[in-house]
Amino acid sequence: MANVAAAAQPSDFVAQLEAANLHPLWDRFRTLTPVKPQSKDPPLIWRWRDIEPFTERAVADVPINDVERRALILVNPAFGGETVTTTNLIGAFTVLDPGDRARPHRHTFAAIRFATRAEGATTIVNGRRCDMHDGDLILTPPMCWHGHVNDSDHRIIWFDAANIPLVRNLDTNFFEPGDAKSNQFWQVDDGEEKLWAESGLVGADLERGPAHSPKYHYSGAAMRRLLAALPAGPDGARTVRYTNPMTGDAVMPALDCYAMRLPKGQATRPKRSTANALCLVISGSGRSTIGEHTFDWSQHDVFSIPHWSFASHTAAGGDADLFIVSDRVALERLDLLREEYQ
Repeated sequence: MANVAAAAQPSDFVAQLEAANLHPLWDRFRTLTPVKPQSKDPPLIWRWRDIEPFTERAVADVPINDVERRALILVNPAFGGETVTTTNLIGAFTVLDPGDRARPHRHTFAAIRFATRAEGATTIVNGRRCDMHDGDLILTPPMCWHGHVNDSDHRIIWFDAANIPLVRNLDTNFFEPGDAKSNQFWQVDDGEEKLWAESGLVGADLERGPAHSPKYHYSGAAMRRLLAALPAGPDGARTVRYTNPMTGDAVMPALDCYAMRLPKGQATRPKRSTANALCLVISGSGRSTIGEHTFDWSQHDVFSIPHWSFASHTAAGGDADLFIVSDRVALERLDLLREEYQ
């Protein structure tokens, strides 16, 4: 009987600790300190052929004046119904019909727009007009006023990404709606964006501003020219990083963007990182192996690369270009970034 009482004693002690709002480290050490990162979500692919019909339905059923944004968010069911694409990130597609205006607002989370079928779209960011062309990247940094308009005669669609899950988990988001009826917001030209239009040139007397890039509009044509000129990197792909022209750092403190060109038929060297990524297929087709999963993809498909998952990509039929948005810089700033090749 004494042995039974002795055996029960530790659990009684734990119960007493828990009742006092204390937890013992010794009985949950392995849970609190796993030996390596373990992503909750498997990689997932969202195919454009499946998404496009829903963009048409969204336009028909959801008047732009009744909602903050007409966007379709890519959701991984591994997160139990939460509006999350991969850890720390969401991806989405926004659709505007001719004449539509997505009302101005601002918020704490960082977001980007990448022009897929967006010729004729315009995003206003902090009083600057950023007209979208094929492959353009538009930043909407934290707490910058922004809104969108379709002044063309055709439907436009672009890819969005944001670090909403990261900011929500930290419970640090603020949101401020703008005046939906104000016409003054839309009556702007490219303004100070002209200061950042020439690659490799920066005004010598410009003061260093916020931590995010002072340049909001990155040209798709320039991105394609540089991809064509670059040598292959250690993984076999040609990769461009979008940077803050004042510092050379990532475009925003918690959101990092890249473009990658894959050579036909040559698999990139498998690489994994503690960062999470979303990949949009800009052009071409190919296949990616992420962890134990393999996906075939084509133009405008989106797939996720969860953290600490080896990923390798191969173009098929010709070169293929990917746009990649990541939380890499956030982890780098927290000294939590680790990357390795297989």
